[in-house]
Amino acid sequence: MADSQSLTVRAEALLNAGAVDDAVQLAATAARNGDADALHLLGLWHVYGEPVGRNFAAARRLFGLAADAGHSGAAITHAVFVALGAGGSAPDWQDAVRLLRIAAENDGAAARQVALLDSMALDKEGSPRQLPETEALSLHPQVGVLRGLFTAAECTHVVALADPLLTPSIIVDSKSGKSMQHPIRTSFGAVLGPIQQDLVVHALNLRIAAATQTSIDQGEPLVILRYEPGQQYREHHDGLPGEPNQRSKTVIVYLNEDYVGGETSFPAADLAIKGREGDAISFVNTRLDGRIDERSRHAGQPVQRGQKWVCTRWIREKSFDPWGLRTPSPYVRAS
Repeated sequence: MADSQSLTVRAEALLNAGAVDDAVQLAATAARNGDADALHLLGLWHVYGEPVGRNFAAARRLFGLAADAGHSGAAITHAVFVALGAGGSAPDWQDAVRLLRIAAENDGAAARQVALLDSMALDKEGSPRQLPETEALSLHPQVGVLRGLFTAAECTHVVALADPLLTPSIIVDSKSGKSMQHPIRTSFGAVLGPIQQDLVVHALNLRIAAATQTSIDQGEPLVILRYEPGQQYREHHDGLPGEPNQRSKTVIVYLNEDYVGGETSFPAADLAIKGREGDAISFVNTRLDGRIDERSRHAGQPVQRGQKWVCTRWIREKSFDPWGLRTPSPYVRAS
């Protein structure tokens, strides 16, 4: 296997110099020679849609070839593609797990994922065989808590996966609809989209879907947030302005509990919630007619001591395309 950093750095340098054709040729030539890193890089380019066209079928094939050539990251991504049915046939959980087990024979990260999956009680589609009961906390707005939706080991896994991806959090501006940083939300966040997630995260998303009696494809990618002392998310609503496929429900899972402050408050219901590690709250954002229910406005109170970790999954009224959240390729630098 060639030096992946060398290949990536050389390709990135060519792209930044405007030599797009040369960068693509460099990767393509190495890929034809069976270089695992080049195959993986080309697969990522086909996902991001630059500097080559967006093509999920090509990406899936390239990730599979890179996995066969010994690229552990590509093997994990290939398994996710199979589980999602991305770039190929219908979702196939059992085949995805089979691929992950093959990768686990030589890769510690894959082996740890397999161990976590084996500890879950899952059906043949990857959905949970049992769930905690939802305890109603409020009817107007509708807020409930599910104790122990995630295990401690699962919380630790999600935190470890998201930690290196954290950046300052953004919001969607209520007037412009654009994403931006804003003092209302002072935290660090990461989005575990199809490329960033693994089969453990996919199984957890399936669990959230089952707990909310929704379809897996209604959910946006899992968002992980970390709040430092003094950071907070001021009172807000999860609904999006002018959105025809509204966020009808929200699920927040508490990934740790060793912090002071940071309660999730619902002023209209006089609720202030601080879940234990693995607990989840679920609440409804819309009325029966689809309009935003202002009673579900909520806030993440300031953290006083320690770090608060949570993950959030926004659930749409109808199917949502996670690939629609397009981000530029990390290998292409904006001028």
